[in-house]
Amino acid sequence: MKLKSLTINGFKSFADKTEIDFQPGITGIVGPNGSGKSNIIESLRWVLGEQSAKSLRGSKMPDVIFAGSATRAPLNRAEVEIEFDNSDRFLPDQPDELRITRRIYRSGESEFLLNGKKVRLKDIVNLFMDTGLGKESFSVISQGRVESIFNSKPEDRRVLIEETAGVLKYKKEKERAEKELKETADHLDRVVDILTELKRQREPLEEQASIAKDYVEQKKQFDYYHLNELVLEIQQGRKQKAELDQQLKQAKELLAKYKQAALDQEENTAQLHEQQQTIENQLDQIQTQLVTLTQQRERLAGKKDISEQQRQFQIEKIESLTKQIDENQQDRATLQEKLITAQKRIEELKKEKQNLQHQIKSLSADQKLAPAELERAIAEITHQINQQTQQKMQAENEIQVLEQSETQRQAELNKVQNQLATVQGETKPLEDQLTTVKAQTAEWQANLEKAECQAEEYREKRTKLNAQIDQQRQSWYQASEIMQKAQARLEALESVAHNYSGYYQGVREILKQRNQLQGIVGSVAEAINVDQQYSQAIETTLGSQLQNIIVKDENAAKAGIRFLTQKRLGRATFLPQTTMRARSIDSRLLQQAQNDSGMIGIASDLVTFNASNRNVIQYLLGTTLIVKDIDAATRIARAVNHRVKLVTLKGEVVNPGGSMTGGANRTQRNGLLQKKQESTILKEQLKTMQTKLSELEEHGKQLKRQLADVITKDQQNATQVNDLHQQLTTMQKNLATIQQRFDEQHHRQERLQRQLQDLDGTKSAARQTELKKQVESLTTSIAELQTELDDKKRFNEDARSTQQESSAKLNEFKQRLLLVNERLTNAQLQANEYQTQINQLNRALNQGEQSLERIQSQQSLNDMHGDELARKQAEIEKQHAEYTAKVNQMRAQRDKLHDQVADAESRLRRANELQQASNDDQRKASLQLGRLTTKLEQHLQELTDTYEMTFEKAVQEAQETDLNEVQRHLKLLKRGIDELGEVNLGAIDEFERVNERFEFLNTQQNDLNNAKETLVQSMDEMDNEVKTRFKETFDQVATAFASLFPQIFGGGKAYLTLTAPDDLLHTGIEITAQPPGKKAQRLSLLSGGERSLTAITLLFALLKVRPVPFAVLDEAEAALDDANVARYSQYLKNFDDETQFIVITHRKGTMMQADVLYGVTMQESGVSKMVSVSLADVI
Repeated sequence: MKLKSLTINGFKSFADKTEIDFQPGITGIVGPNGSGKSNIIESLRWVLGEQSAKSLRGSKMPDVIFAGSATRAPLNRAEVEIEFDNSDRFLPDQPDELRITRRIYRSGESEFLLNGKKVRLKDIVNLFMDTGLGKESFSVISQGRVESIFNSKPEDRRVLIEETAGVLKYKKEKERAEKELKETADHLDRVVDILTELKRQREPLEEQASIAKDYVEQKKQFDYYHLNELVLEIQQGRKQKAELDQQLKQAKELLAKYKQAALDQEENTAQLHEQQQTIENQLDQIQTQLVTLTQQRERLAGKKDISEQQRQFQIEKIESLTKQIDENQQDRATLQEKLITAQKRIEELKKEKQNLQHQIKSLSADQKLAPAELERAIAEITHQINQQTQQKMQAENEIQVLEQSETQRQAELNKVQNQLATVQGETKPLEDQLTTVKAQTAEWQANLEKAECQAEEYREKRTKLNAQIDQQRQSWYQASEIMQKAQARLEALESVAHNYSGYYQGVREILKQRNQLQGIVGSVAEAINVDQQYSQAIETTLGSQLQNIIVKDENAAKAGIRFLTQKRLGRATFLPQTTMRARSIDSRLLQQAQNDSGMIGIASDLVTFNASNRNVIQYLLGTTLIVKDIDAATRIARAVNHRVKLVTLKGEVVNPGGSMTGGANRTQRNGLLQKKQESTILKEQLKTMQTKLSELEEHGKQLKRQLADVITKDQQNATQVNDLHQQLTTMQKNLATIQQRFDEQHHRQERLQRQLQDLDGTKSAARQTELKKQVESLTTSIAELQTELDDKKRFNEDARSTQQESSAKLNEFKQRLLLVNERLTNAQLQANEYQTQINQLNRALNQGEQSLERIQSQQSLNDMHGDELARKQAEIEKQHAEYTAKVNQMRAQRDKLHDQVADAESRLRRANELQQASNDDQRKASLQLGRLTTKLEQHLQELTDTYEMTFEKAVQEAQETDLNEVQRHLKLLKRGIDELGEVNLGAIDEFERVNERFEFLNTQQNDLNNAKETLVQSMDEMDNEVKTRFKETFDQVATAFASLFPQIFGGGKAYLTLTAPDDLLHTGIEITAQPPGKKAQRLSLLSGGERSLTAITLLFALLKVRPVPFAVLDEAEAALDDANVARYSQYLKNFDDETQFIVITHRKGTMMQADVLYGVTMQESGVSKMVSVSLADVI
């Protein structure tokens, strides 16, 4: 077979499709480093089946696809195709032209094609196996492969001989055979395990099946009589139940009667309490109204006292005003008389003044010589002086009058101020006292309101507590009824447990004699406790083994067996604690089961038991796994190869070997564990209900104590309300008295303040100040005028000398006129003063008369108001007396009701006692009825569970009428059944199934043993063939190597040896060489060039012994010097007739021996190209 061509497309740096044609002889491939020469060899290896991306200088296989360059995009596919000429039938089953194609895509998908048809990698590998052309063959030799020869271990070098000898296919066959042998051995182990288990099951099942058949015959007769017994007992039970129903009905009627009586009495008591509360409320209202009337009466009395005090004050005021008016009238009469006298004197002075003025006028006419102007000036000045002097005298007289009036006003003012200070001093303590009493009254009022609110709260609490007591009583009755039913059911179950009902006769008799027989621990059902969720699974797992009896040792077991044998009481299975051995599941199987989420645990780990029973429980439950459901059971069964018993929470079973058991009856029948668990639950329920009843009773007592406490507090609060009403009435009366005194003092203070306002002297003082200033001003002005007059008179003195006499007389008249004028002025001032005083008295009289009239009017009104207050006071007194009588009447009614309530509560207690006694009687009857009903239900349930028929149908089936005769037959049959001992009704079918399975597996075991022997024999034959071929090929290669070494080295010698000649299947190959002029030594001790040339010599020896169609040399001579390269390249010519050589090289000596040269270059960066090469250019 010859290599015709290699086509590369998209493989590594060969982006473009590149085809290389190969000719016979040596084909050389040259090119600079990095140009892609080695990619050609790697593509050849890849198309022949290379699977290691690392050996192809990549991290993953898609790395062989062209990755792109600076100018080209990456490709998505790589393809390599190699074509052979097979006309010499080197591959006998293939055509003359053979094409192998391999493709790979970026996605990682790849494919192989053989002559255009898709094949597997395995097909390609098998095609070239043992031909020397495989991916690991010596036909592809690189520098690394040369190095691996002298660097590898001796054991690793043997693969070269095996490839040359063509034994690799035998090794592959042997590996396959070893795998089959292991699988066969594993399968055989499983079959042996299952057979062992089936054999262990088969022997007791055969005996159990025989017993079961006998049991079925006797059980059929037993069921007939048992059915008749159940029918007869149900009929008797129903008759007894009817009698108890009648008794219970009568008890209920009596209880209803007492309950109604208690309710009536309770309602009567409640009505009396309500009437009592109504009376209390009415009494509170009347007392409140009485307090209000008392307050009104006190306020009216206070107002009347104030009115009387005002009346007395008005009388005194009228007397004072009348006296003052009389005094003022007398003073006015005296002043009027003085005024008349003054007016007469004024008239006389006016006449005298007129006479003097007439005389002066006459004399003045004679004064001709005095200058007219001077005389007029003197006259004018004199007139001014007289006028101002008159004004001065008037002012001085008015000042005098004002000073006299101010003295009187000041005295009256001091008197009023003293009275006001006294009143104010008395008012302040009253005001403080009034404030204190008001605060105290408000506090008492707040306390009263608080107490009344408290009374309302107590009433609400009493209502609420009465409702809670009723609710508590109802809850107690309901809880008591539930407890009675639970008690009846528990007593029935305890009776069943005490009599060991449900146990086989032999087991029952042993358990009844456990105190007489030494060493009896108890049944398995008694020895374990299980959580409710696992009870059905555990009961299914144990089945009839629940009735096995645990004993302390073998002696106790033998004693029990002797007892049953002597008494002929049946059979039983005993489990001695000292001899039982715990069983467990293989840890590997358990680990496989635990990997499934449906796994719950080992059955023995899901129950609790006494430590002394550990071996017994481990024996019974240690090899059974509890799982969630049937799906989990089937999964886990497959995982453990059906070697473990699996039970679901619903009681479905997957047995070892693969059989499955499951289903359900029409009604659920409780087993021993479930009855035991029900008893435990009922005990806990009774304990809980007893606690609840005690709590309800204690809560009821507490509520009654709270009610009594509330009633006591309510009564105390009512007393406090009455006391507060009385105290508040006293306070309000005291407040009215103080308020009256305060109002009186306040009125006095206001009156005195008005008098102070009337006596205000501010205006009088201002008038005095004004008049004094006027006097001072007039005095100054008169002095100035007098000086001017004196000056005028001196000027006129000479003129007067001639008229002295007339002037003297004129002056005399004038002097007299001045005196008259002065007297006239004084008289007029006196008259004015009298008139002023008269006017003041008139005003005072007017004010006094008005005040007198006003006070007299107030007195009239006050008298009318007093009469009205007296009338109202009489009405209030009448109402007060009526309400006082009502209060006394209501208190009498309240006391009477209190006695009635006490009597009613006593009758209520008696009614409750009768009701409780009747309730106890009913409870006893209910317990008896509950027990009987439970018994009937059990019988009916047994009819349904055991015979799957109703009572009516059972009556039709039953033919016996004598219960005693029926029970006699049952006793005989039961003894016969018990003598059979523990019976496995499924043993018949189970034995047939196990036996059939056993025979099938036994046949399979024989087949597997035969197959195992055949495989072992075949492997022995392959080992012999491998050893023969290996030894023959080794001898040939060793001979060729020894002869080629001196030819290639130019002398020296070398040889191959086996490291373990006796173990040809595993022996290694040691290479010893002696180059010319050196001693013999191992390959690893030679120089680098010597090692490389020795390794190449070995490869040539292999080719000589087993020529191949072509060989690839990838820089294999890189480590040789030029002389050795020449020997190496020349020697290639010795093989080129039979073998094509594809040589990648940089060495000139190798190139010179090539028949065809190809060059590889990278004209475009990152892309390899094939070019023709001139040998002269290369050399």
